[in-house]
Amino acid sequence: MSRTGSKKTVDTKLAEAEERRLAAARSLRNRRLVIGAGVSVLLVGAIVFFATRPPPVALASVETFPDQGQLHLEAADPVPAYNSDPPTSGSHASSSAACGIYRTAPPDINLIHDLEHGVVVVYYNPETASAAREDLENFARDAGTHVIVTPRDGMATQITLTAWTHLLRLDSYDRSAIDAFYGEYAQRGPEVGVPCPFQVDQSEE
Repeated sequence: MSRTGSKKTVDTKLAEAEERRLAAARSLRNRRLVIGAGVSVLLVGAIVFFATRPPPVALASVETFPDQGQLHLEAADPVPAYNSDPPTSGSHASSSAACGIYRTAPPDINLIHDLEHGVVVVYYNPETASAAREDLENFARDAGTHVIVTPRDGMATQITLTAWTHLLRLDSYDRSAIDAFYGEYAQRGPEVGVPCPFQVDQSEE
């Protein structure tokens, strides 16, 4: 074979090798593009799902009230009228109640401050829900943070759960509904990130 023919063969082989390298690079790039597009679709789908998913069935009866603001009351200020009972927002005391279990209810104006911090306040009617009291207190211990359980006289239902602008009334103890409400609204008040660990347990007094 002539030197010219040998050189052409070498050049051809080099060209073929380069083409194979470029083809492999294109294939790898295309696979990465496909994978990236697939991940993007999954992420967008997940965001859309969680943003538009219907609330759990247990929360179908949750009432939502207009936000009445977050002003702090001075000592001499009268307590304003609230748009729900128990209150779910509005002007309140400058101090909040410690989280935990109460047998003597803290004032509403302190509990509203707790709601502002994302605390879920669970009320029970001491006349009609005495049997459920221990279950509610055990729930608070299990939750461990951002929850208050306290009696409230005169409620039409046995149990009422409140979060900032949200309220759920229960005719009887329903742990699944309580868990769902807590999971949906705990630590989601207008002032998030404020710690409220379980500190008070008046059931032991």
